[in-house]
Amino acid sequence: MENESQNIPWGGEWRRHVRSDQEMVLVRAWIRRLECPTCKTPAGRACRTAGGRPTYHHRARRDAADPIPYEEWRQQGLIPEQRTYTIPAVLKETEKARADFNVDTALADGVAVVRMFLADRLGLFLQGEEAMDRIDDAVRKLIEVRGPVGTADLVTVLASFVAALLSANAGPDGDPEALFDTMIRAQIDMVRRMNAIEKERADG
Repeated sequence: MENESQNIPWGGEWRRHVRSDQEMVLVRAWIRRLECPTCKTPAGRACRTAGGRPTYHHRARRDAADPIPYEEWRQQGLIPEQRTYTIPAVLKETEKARADFNVDTALADGVAVVRMFLADRLGLFLQGEEAMDRIDDAVRKLIEVRGPVGTADLVTVLASFVAALLSANAGPDGDPEALFDTMIRAQIDMVRRMNAIEKERADG
C-alpha cells in the first residue's frame, strides 16, 4: 500500500492482498478490544447480526477502534515491513471526502461514487461505454475493499442521496416517487431509442 491514510477499513477480497495473516489477527484483536456500539457484543467477541450470527465488525466499532497502531507493531516485529500496493483512485477520493466533510466511511464512499458519476457525466450522457466501464471498475474495487457490510452501507447512502435529490426537485407539494418513476421511464425510453437507432445502422 502506498503512503496513504492507514485507517481504511479493508475488507472483502482485498484483505488477502494487503494484509498478512498475522496482521489480520492483530487488527481483529485490536478492533474487538472494545464493546461494539452497534450490536453490544462484549470485548473479545465477533460482532453479531440481528439474528445472532457472527458478522464482520460493525462500522461504529471499527471507527471507535481507530487508529490501528501499524507502525508500533512493525517496530515490535509483530508484522512484516509494509509492502507496496497501488490504492485505487476511488479509495483516494473516499479519503479526500472523509477529510473534506469529516464524515464516516460509508458516507465518504457515497460521496466518492457520486463525484465519479459527475466527473464522467458527459460520457454517461452520450452513453459512452468507456465511461460506464471506468465507473464499473472503480465501484467493483470499492466493493471488494469494503466487503459485505461496507457494501450495504454504501448502497444505503447512495439511496438516501437519490431520495434527498428527488424530494428537493419535486418541491414541497410534489411527489418524489412520481418524479422518480418519470425519470426511470425517460431513461429507459432513451436507451431503447438509441438501441433501435444502432440496430437500424447495423441493418443498414
